[in-house]
Amino acid sequence: MGLTVISFLVTFGILLLLISVARHGRTASARIALVVDLLLIAATIFAGLAAAYGSTETMLLRINLIRAAIAAAAAAVVFLFAFALSFPQWLSPRIRFTLPLFVAAAGLLAYLIFFSPVYVAGIYLTADGYALSGGPAFLAINLAIAVIGLAAVFTHLARSIQTHDRIHRERSLLVFAGDLIGLSLILLITARGFTSPGAMAAFVLFGLACLLIAGLASFAISVTRIFDWREIGLTVLDYIILFIIIGIPSGLAVYILSLFSQIAKPVPYIGGFLVFLLAYFLARRFSARYLERVSGQRSYGENLESALVHIDLAQGRDYVLKELYRVLSEAFGFNDFVILIENEHGDLATVFSPDERQTVIEKGDPLLGDLEGIDANVIMKSEALASETFSDLRVPLLSLFDSLDAEALVLAREGRRIIGLFALGARRSGGSYTDYDYEILNSIYGKLFVFAFYLRNIARESIVYTVNRELALSDQVIRFALENVGKVDSPNADTAWTTRSMRRLGGDFVDFVRIGDQRWFFVLGDISGKGLSASMNMLILKSMIRSFLKTEKEFTGLVAKVNDFIRSNLPRGCFFAGVFGYFDLAAGSFYFINCGAPAILFYSPAFESFVEVGGQNSKVLGFAKNIKPYLKPRKLSLPPGSAIVISTDGILEAENLGEERFGTGRLVKSVTGRLDSSAKDIADGTIGDLLKFTENRQDDDMTLLIMKILKRSAT
Repeated sequence: MGLTVISFLVTFGILLLLISVARHGRTASARIALVVDLLLIAATIFAGLAAAYGSTETMLLRINLIRAAIAAAAAAVVFLFAFALSFPQWLSPRIRFTLPLFVAAAGLLAYLIFFSPVYVAGIYLTADGYALSGGPAFLAINLAIAVIGLAAVFTHLARSIQTHDRIHRERSLLVFAGDLIGLSLILLITARGFTSPGAMAAFVLFGLACLLIAGLASFAISVTRIFDWREIGLTVLDYIILFIIIGIPSGLAVYILSLFSQIAKPVPYIGGFLVFLLAYFLARRFSARYLERVSGQRSYGENLESALVHIDLAQGRDYVLKELYRVLSEAFGFNDFVILIENEHGDLATVFSPDERQTVIEKGDPLLGDLEGIDANVIMKSEALASETFSDLRVPLLSLFDSLDAEALVLAREGRRIIGLFALGARRSGGSYTDYDYEILNSIYGKLFVFAFYLRNIARESIVYTVNRELALSDQVIRFALENVGKVDSPNADTAWTTRSMRRLGGDFVDFVRIGDQRWFFVLGDISGKGLSASMNMLILKSMIRSFLKTEKEFTGLVAKVNDFIRSNLPRGCFFAGVFGYFDLAAGSFYFINCGAPAILFYSPAFESFVEVGGQNSKVLGFAKNIKPYLKPRKLSLPPGSAIVISTDGILEAENLGEERFGTGRLVKSVTGRLDSSAKDIADGTIGDLLKFTENRQDDDMTLLIMKILKRSAT
């Protein structure tokens, strides 16, 4: 019974592999692999049923099931040879025309094994159990299967030797290993296992051999990035060390405890459980103290992220480019490195290259449009060669890799549009970029996007070489942020805001985006930091919020995305305190999520007073890993005559010489006294009151938003 269960579990495993292969079914090799998997599934099902029917009454059924299993496996071997001829390249027309020959050969072998007595003469019973009795052509047919299998195995070996691409070499070697081991087991079991009385383990090994062949073939079809064999080997070595130091002593301890079972039966169970807990604790401590520390020395991801964060953008364009090249080249060990940034014409043009090469990808280039339609920020050359994702643009994409002498590309996107491209060249050591390198490039993608955004929007040579660089950049940053705010031109509301930054640089901002008739999305808040760094982070965050707004339709999902972007892409420790809102002025509704805005005030005409509606326990963005459970959307009805006032902490925490704070009370008093004025006059007058209170001192950025809901006329 146990053998039958294992055989059917193996069958289920091959079925899952078949589903995986079906996702790559566009290539001829993948289609042939589907046929191989179907035949292997049939072989394991028949072998499992044969193991189940072992009584004297079912001998005839058992012999037919074994013959069917061998026939299906033999047909699979034939198609494995066809797969070897087609993988990893597409079938040539000549080979495609020979496919009927493979079908005929598979059919002939299946007929001779299942329907003809030349392969199996019968079944006999001994004291040890049942066994097959080979027919007159038993050895000849097995030899033919072995020859076809060897042809498939050595075809993969020859492909791995001939190819110049490491990714294709690794893929061919994977199938070579799977076929060599799996086919050897199948032939051994067919020739010896099924003909040896009582060899029931042969049924399990037969299914496992089929699973090995299907598994490595499926993996080889799907793999598109090169393995880091060194890391894999070191990880295996870690487990071996743990087994020797912790596992073997623990096993000996359990064995010794088992000797006391005659004296006190609970001793082995209780003692074994305690040994397991102790071994688990010791393994964790040993791994954390020694193995993970050694592993950390092998990896470079955290050090690379830290080095990128510490590049001072205020030092100017040339400094940033040189430091970026230095940091990345030290981490990845390359010489060639090209950065392309979107220019004023929309083209991607070279802004940095050690050999001063000039490359331009024009705005209307079809390749650029295709890349913008693909959800991939990092593309390895091995993927361009092997992945079906890039099959339609393989030729121009490989041409781009060659023109840049690149092995990896990082695409900096603003929404879908590509605003920058980082091309990493071949390694000086001659090694290839591995799957681990791919993960690292994805982890630092946000940092590279910041550099691309900086180079496109801020780092202009005519600006960064001025004497007072920060003040020169501030005009560009603040003007860009303020001039690109959507206008709220509703007849139902009067809206105004004012932002005052220290030294004309800061992280406060307001943004309105029209999303429908009488509907606006808005965000108001303060990004942490001072000076140029805060201004640039503000500009980047504002741009990304607009990009997220185009794709994310759920309110809390949008805010969660902003939180993830701040945590992953902006400098460590950076956070945002503010509010996200949605006005539907036609319906008179206001939806908002408070993320640390210190004051959200609502004026009710019914009570002729302001109330605080911000709520308690609001979370600033940038700290929590999963902030979505903490986001609490709220709704306010906006009757005619009502008003909304929102401010950042720079207003509430402003102090006079006596160290008194302006506070919410003075803010409410200042606004209430001007409710009959326009929103702009209220905002300007309130800021005037604040500056009078502080005697024109300003210690932080200040932002104030006023929205008055207008009274409708009778008509």
